[in-house]
Amino acid sequence: MANRTFKVYGQAYAASGDVSVVMTVGGTEVFNGAVNDSSTVRDGQPTVENHLWTYTMDENTTGDLAVSIAVTGGELCLGPTHDNLHYTQIIPESWIAENSATIESAENQTYMATQIGQTLLDAEQAGLYDKLVAGTASNDADGEDIKRANAKGPRSADTFVPINDVRTNLAVTGTPDAPQISEATTSKEKADWWPVLQDGDTLTYTWTYDPDADAF
Repeated sequence: MANRTFKVYGQAYAASGDVSVVMTVGGTEVFNGAVNDSSTVRDGQPTVENHLWTYTMDENTTGDLAVSIAVTGGELCLGPTHDNLHYTQIIPESWIAENSATIESAENQTYMATQIGQTLLDAEQAGLYDKLVAGTASNDADGEDIKRANAKGPRSADTFVPINDVRTNLAVTGTPDAPQISEATTSKEKADWWPVLQDGDTLTYTWTYDPDADAF
């Protein structure tokens, strides 16, 4: 069983010393310490994506998770989070683009069947592997199923992508209408919003985490 790694980005500033964070997820403390950079002075809305801290969770962790981020020592602007262990694409886009005009040829269908494999193909559509081997698949009827199977290659620990940071029940130090978060009303805004937290603030929210959901 592996751990998934999360990298939190944003900006922080401390007049002296460091900004520190205590973060808990699902009741478990996942980070406690100084952020990586406390020297970025904010000018208006925060936009600087410095890597602030890293934490890990079991790769099987999903669902509605209670999150708490307590800040001391200065100002923290909470930006996006990236994580790893996402599926990789088996046949690269370069091959697909190069062979787009002849994608339905018997040779290319055999290649796709061999590269993607029966397990992934038949999980999307029963008998799809045999159809490709026989050269009878078509882009119109089967293209989307082939595409989905091709996108489920081995998970990569080295590649990090932005998470779909779905947040509900946001509050700052127990106040759900705190100005740092009150302007975020839609699901996308709540995911993309950069809460600006000051010394002594604690951001809490429910995080609906699905590692295989695309970011907004």
